[in-house]
Amino acid sequence: MSNTLAIGLMKQRRRAAAAKRPIGGYVGAGMLLAIVLAGTAAVLWMTPNQITPAVLAPPSGEHLFGTDGSGRDILARTLAAALSDLPLALLSTLLAAVAGTVLGLLATFSRRSDGIMRVVDGFQAFPTLILILVIVQVTGGGIPILALTLSLLNMPRFIRIVRAEALQLLASRYVFFARVIGARKAYILARHVLPNISGQILAQASISTAVSLSAIGAMSFLGLGIAPPTPSWGNMIQLGTSGLTIGFWWPVLFPCIGLVWSIVAANLIADSVDAHYAKEVR
Repeated sequence: MSNTLAIGLMKQRRRAAAAKRPIGGYVGAGMLLAIVLAGTAAVLWMTPNQITPAVLAPPSGEHLFGTDGSGRDILARTLAAALSDLPLALLSTLLAAVAGTVLGLLATFSRRSDGIMRVVDGFQAFPTLILILVIVQVTGGGIPILALTLSLLNMPRFIRIVRAEALQLLASRYVFFARVIGARKAYILARHVLPNISGQILAQASISTAVSLSAIGAMSFLGLGIAPPTPSWGNMIQLGTSGLTIGFWWPVLFPCIGLVWSIVAANLIADSVDAHYAKEVR
């Protein structure tokens, strides 16, 4: 009887441990890793920019995803586009996360926090796509400008999340006692605040990566992002739209799948991190 009870308890513990594992996060990370590895293989062993006589050839054994209007292999270009879009999205998210965290913490302790938040409110009032268009047009565009623009657009979300979470933590008892014993602000931030808001920052970073991927695709589609012949999902979709009305669907479908694949992966990671953080809080 005791052995049966022990086995039952072990099974319950295994189920509880499995329920706490961020399965969606592993799936999303695996999806991103897969497309990055496939993109690396495409750049090393395939020829994304090679022009062949087979113009707009449908999917076949020779060209699994078909070819585009210039005779280039769509499979190679779709995979190689991951190495153009994903690093740009991750770089802009990293810049936004670092700057947003610093400004959010400053807004928590600063006496001028209301002024900082009003600037954030005003910045968020502009429509995202229009703001990107204005900044890119005024500055002349380019990859560095696009990365900085995307980081500026994502930064207010990090500022709000960091400030809101930090204010809750600063009202907790252990932070109060840390202040009583004379702990400095820098120590409180490093020891008590940042470790406890890292989950929310990571979840927002995953969401911002998905948002950045969508914006990069939109900008490249409009000709203001990654310019041809460098493969990008946005410019591949733009180049393929002219053939949709006459039945050439493959130049558009497969880049769309690559873009959606990456956005779904980033959202899975965000949902998993957010759910795991919520469990830790409870």
